[in-house]
Amino acid sequence: MFLDTEVEKWLHARSAASDAAHVVHSPSNPFGWSAGKWGEWYPDVLGADGRLSATTPKPYWQAGWLAQHDRIVSAISAMNRSTRLMVSGDLHAVAAGDIRRAGRLALDKNSITTVLSGTIGTGPGGWPSAFRGVAPAPPAHLELVETVKPIEQHGFTLLDFTPDRIVVRLFTWDVKTMPVDAIDRLEPFRTIELGR
Repeated sequence: MFLDTEVEKWLHARSAASDAAHVVHSPSNPFGWSAGKWGEWYPDVLGADGRLSATTPKPYWQAGWLAQHDRIVSAISAMNRSTRLMVSGDLHAVAAGDIRRAGRLALDKNSITTVLSGTIGTGPGGWPSAFRGVAPAPPAHLELVETVKPIEQHGFTLLDFTPDRIVVRLFTWDVKTMPVDAIDRLEPFRTIELGR
């Protein structure tokens, strides 16, 4: 398990009992994408063909990580009173998608929006395609409808909360072609509105 049992219990209880208009889960380890790294939820590993695959055993990977992932996904999907949103930045890219299935767990009616928030300060070797040889991609375990495929470029995400919705605004900035002061004038390249 990635999370201690007591922490997981708290997450389930909070998700089930919350009367909040919005509950946003922000795990450091992203839900929705993999780069084949050892310490990820998913069993996918970089294959000899340069693509992610779950058919080759991943060294040191624990099946309990994926089981815990699916329990957390199930708890978030079951939230009926609030928006189902996850935001993470660990893969450095900017991306967005809807998780529709996790293993055998169908989420068609209660999909979970997941966002890679980007990072404004990644060095040249910090992108998964640079140090892993593969860009972030949906793992075999999920059905993920990518509304924004991972963009390995400097970026960030702003979330605006109102009583009835969350507005997610995604930004990118190209360190090679844009000055630093351009960050102040950036407009979102994608806006996603999530109602309750």
